[in-house]
Amino acid sequence: MLRSMIACMLLFSLTAFGNTNSLAGKRIVTLGVRNESNTFSTAHTKLSDFKVRRGNEVLQTETWDEVCAAAGVQVIPVLHAYAWPGGVVEKKAFDQFMQEILAGIRKAGKIDGIYMDMHGALHAEGYADAQATLIKEIRKIVGSKVLISGSFDLHGNLSADFVDNINILSAYRTAPHRDEVETRQRAVNMLLEAMDKQLNPVIETVTIPILVPGEKSITEIEPLKSIYAQLPGLCTQEGIMDASIFAGYCWADLSRSAMRVFVVARSSAYQQQARKAAAILAQQIWNARASMQLNVPSGSFPEMFTKALNDKAGTVFISDSGDNTTAGAPGDNTQVLDHLLKQTTELKVLLAGMVDPEAFKACMAKQKNDEITLTLGGRIDYKFSKPVTIKGRIVFQSPQSEIDKKRGAVLLNIEGVSVVILNDRRSFTQLIDFKDIGLNPMDFKVVIVKLGYLFPELADIAPLSLMALTAGFCNLDIPNLPYKQVTRPAYPLDPDMVWKID
Repeated sequence: MLRSMIACMLLFSLTAFGNTNSLAGKRIVTLGVRNESNTFSTAHTKLSDFKVRRGNEVLQTETWDEVCAAAGVQVIPVLHAYAWPGGVVEKKAFDQFMQEILAGIRKAGKIDGIYMDMHGALHAEGYADAQATLIKEIRKIVGSKVLISGSFDLHGNLSADFVDNINILSAYRTAPHRDEVETRQRAVNMLLEAMDKQLNPVIETVTIPILVPGEKSITEIEPLKSIYAQLPGLCTQEGIMDASIFAGYCWADLSRSAMRVFVVARSSAYQQQARKAAAILAQQIWNARASMQLNVPSGSFPEMFTKALNDKAGTVFISDSGDNTTAGAPGDNTQVLDHLLKQTTELKVLLAGMVDPEAFKACMAKQKNDEITLTLGGRIDYKFSKPVTIKGRIVFQSPQSEIDKKRGAVLLNIEGVSVVILNDRRSFTQLIDFKDIGLNPMDFKVVIVKLGYLFPELADIAPLSLMALTAGFCNLDIPNLPYKQVTRPAYPLDPDMVWKID
């Protein structure tokens, strides 16, 4: 029902732009390789980590296809690949995806447009800028006249080389993300409008030399709330198609890592207007740089754990921010586990969860209620933690159907602490993640998750959330990260730097 309602709204919008009959018979290729690549991680994102969809499998799950179909546009989905945030993508995987995409475009024949469903923070081994390489190879096939539109996560880092080859782009306007579907639809809708009206859009960019973690660039609080709130209104101005603010991805030690503002003009006639709008937004962000701070209490894990135990509000969520699996950390850092095992409390504590396939396999070889002694964690994040030997009782084991979906989990009771062991890298971001293992997070006094900020479902129910500033591949101590490649000066690495818009 929701998909149909959104599609109808967008089709109405498209019809309002012009005569949709001119789109009948047009053909667009769709593709995407989405990953947020943490260059500090010791583990690569492998081919087997990606979920790959092709052909009708893509169309069955995307609302933008309904808009294209209603307009009479033929959609040719080549390859859409997505992997949970992790380390740098292995070359073998990216090469395979790129070659399949390029072969699919060649096979498609004459096309009128391309839609790229990307994250924007992809980095692959062996490439200085894999995203730029991909789009430049696409241009070699389709030439400069075929329109290319793309949708992105606002945590992307897009280089000038990439932007020079795309005509239209749009990014999420919410972090935590609540508008992924709308953003993709907006990017496709703008592509159809440009095809319909034979527009030649122009993108104006302002790069802001700021490295900021997602936890300090939340769009629901100031100072960024009021800045992001200007985007919808800006897009209603004559000559402006879209405006995006990329907060960027700070755990990528790359020269292109930074914040950016993009404004898409309908044509070069509105380019100066777009430039002015981008500059105004960028200056507002720069002026607010020191105000971008955490929105929850923070401190060391022992400090946050003590605070949670003493709090009267009810369930307290603590983010193990250094091992934030939604930003590319492995999820097997044992600092928090080690501390929990040294504490005693009568209150119910849940650690959700520890990623360790070997430990998971050992637990699955036992029966429910069996006792087990094993070594847990510290295998991938061996820089900031080490394996911990534990002894616990098996409380829950996932059925085979969940293991087949890479959602296998085991729940152990270790000296009164509930610890979830996961078969594959994933995060506890939704209530279903707890429900799948028979848990309600609100039944615990303390719930520790390997996240940065809480995702919407958890944020909406949490009486109190705290941020534990733990060491790991997503360390929030940005000024002291071992950057070697980022463009300097950059704030907050160079806190006294002066910056002016070119």
